[in-house]
Amino acid sequence: MARERHPRRAGVTSLGVGGTNVHLVLEQAPEPEPRSATAAPPDVLLVSATSREALADNVRSLRDVLRRRTALPLADLVTTAALGRSHGRHRIAVRAGTPSALADALDAWLRGPAPLATAAGPVPPGDTATRVVFQFTGQGSLRPGAAAALYGRFPVVREVLDACEAWHRGLTGEPMLAGLLTEGAGTPGAVWPTATAQPALFALQCALVRLWDEAGIGPWAVTGHSVGEYAALFAAGALSLADGLELSAHRGRLMRDHCAPGAMVAVALEREYAAELAASHPGLELAVSNGERSHVLAGPVAGVDRMCAALDDRGTPYERLAVDRAFHTAATEPMLDAFATVLAKIPFAPVRTRFISSLDGRTREPGWVPDPEHLVRHAREPVRYDASLRAVAGERPDVLMEIGPHTTLSSLARRSLPAVRAVPSLHRGTGLTALFGTAADLHCAGADVRWETFLAGTGGRRVPLPGYRFQHRHHWVGAPPGPRGPISPAREERTMTTEVTETGPLLDSILGFLSGAFGEDLTSVPADTPFFDLGADSLLMINVLREIEQEHHVKITMRELFDETGTPRLLAELVAARLPRQPGRPQQPQQPGTVPRPVAAPTPTPTPALARPASDSAPPVPHAVVADTTVADTGFVTRQELQELALRVQQLSQIQLQMLTQLSQISDLLALRSNATAALPNDEVVR
Repeated sequence: MARERHPRRAGVTSLGVGGTNVHLVLEQAPEPEPRSATAAPPDVLLVSATSREALADNVRSLRDVLRRRTALPLADLVTTAALGRSHGRHRIAVRAGTPSALADALDAWLRGPAPLATAAGPVPPGDTATRVVFQFTGQGSLRPGAAAALYGRFPVVREVLDACEAWHRGLTGEPMLAGLLTEGAGTPGAVWPTATAQPALFALQCALVRLWDEAGIGPWAVTGHSVGEYAALFAAGALSLADGLELSAHRGRLMRDHCAPGAMVAVALEREYAAELAASHPGLELAVSNGERSHVLAGPVAGVDRMCAALDDRGTPYERLAVDRAFHTAATEPMLDAFATVLAKIPFAPVRTRFISSLDGRTREPGWVPDPEHLVRHAREPVRYDASLRAVAGERPDVLMEIGPHTTLSSLARRSLPAVRAVPSLHRGTGLTALFGTAADLHCAGADVRWETFLAGTGGRRVPLPGYRFQHRHHWVGAPPGPRGPISPAREERTMTTEVTETGPLLDSILGFLSGAFGEDLTSVPADTPFFDLGADSLLMINVLREIEQEHHVKITMRELFDETGTPRLLAELVAARLPRQPGRPQQPQQPGTVPRPVAAPTPTPTPALARPASDSAPPVPHAVVADTTVADTGFVTRQELQELALRVQQLSQIQLQMLTQLSQISDLLALRSNATAALPNDEVVR
């Protein structure tokens, strides 16, 4: 058929037997737009549920689909899982680059030691915020090219870095951005000069803050290591981007111009021994305390060289930091007065979130305003990041996220706070892998990550994937049903047995009834297929139950059909359990006018008030027994009830047909009247 110029449309009408009518107009779906992918998708697949059991079922169902549909584009897969599903409290995230590899990762999670629990357990309820503490790295972790992947992928990062570059050029006349974008900038292994390293680190960290904010992640509290505290002040709302960049640029230039060259060395020693080591080498000081066995000594280059030689002789491990000044020592004192003058010109605002300073490890509540004295002391005195981490622990964070170019503080936090999930935003040499991994960790911790930020430019589309695997449970209204009481004497001949009966012939019989009702052969359908999957409804199954009743002389209620069986096999087993105890033996003949009674049942004694008149020819029958037979087995649907239901349905259908006929006649009359009016002259129009 030739392609039409306009999309095809169709009308659908549904007339309900209860009087509800639904009318829909459907239009052909538009052709999908050509893919315009400009970025690789995150290799993160999200799965969640509202319970541990449902999570395992969802994982299992998705794994099976990925085994079969190995050609699914990764962008479509992760987009559908992230944006096309609501996220329950029980969550996992697996990472791989292909559907097959993702299926393997899901299968490994299912086969793990605790397949019904996520790594972090259920996330907090929806009204409880996920506590994310931002920790900002110091200067020693910065390397050339740290922002290259971010700058090329995210517009918000480019916006921040370009603005900082313009301000830095205006303040100093020197470029700053080239070092952040070019991995080969400078000599390999060379130290990044302090004058540009400090504003560059501030710009990178502020760009990460803006990126996470766009992704829906804000800080519960902030803390910074050394110069990282300036970006922490920006995240807390105390510094604007322009003022923070200006302050960082002046700080770096003052240290370059007024402070003698120096060096810093990290040693794995306890605080007492680290202080003794510094005292044994004139000019060296304990500049940083990161943890119980993690400290940094700093001083003149010659003194640091002698100390490193001594550490080599003793076999003590150490690491020289990539800096060119001895920060937080007496070497910084020549620049403090000029720095105080710069600080006096900066308009600080009150912090909007908890601020934990590495100067003393104290928590400043929202409303605290930084002052020049605090930041001058912060530049001169040792960094007490060990105290900051203890204060962070007091905030009971769900995630401790590092904002910086590497994993330096994340490693420190894992050693000091093993119970807290510590994750980095970037990992040197791995592109955006760490960023996507941290987004997955935040998601599993309960944070509402806006995945649109990370999926933009990937060209991902939503595709059909398995839906939610509901955990079916019965919820009774009122008291739950108990065991059935004794069957009335009037139906003793239909007493059922619980003995196991061969269900093969019964199953064939039931499938035959279903085939007749559906008008197609269902004898080859698996016996465990649910009735609803076959397309059955309650009206159709009423006729099937009627045929089963006539054929096998048993009663099955509609509630039992759908709640207790639901499949041909289970229905056959229920029918088998209710067959007469000895179907081959004929029933004992009954005397006319009598009601069969159980063998062990005592003969009721009629009362005078309930006895029949003496003129009756039949023997007197107690009225109480007759009443008992009329109310017995009320859980069954009787033939009379079925007939009444069918009659009501027929009446409703006739009423609807009559209404439709009347509407059609009215429509025809209106059309004739409209045509007649149009044919009259203007002055003869009938009003």
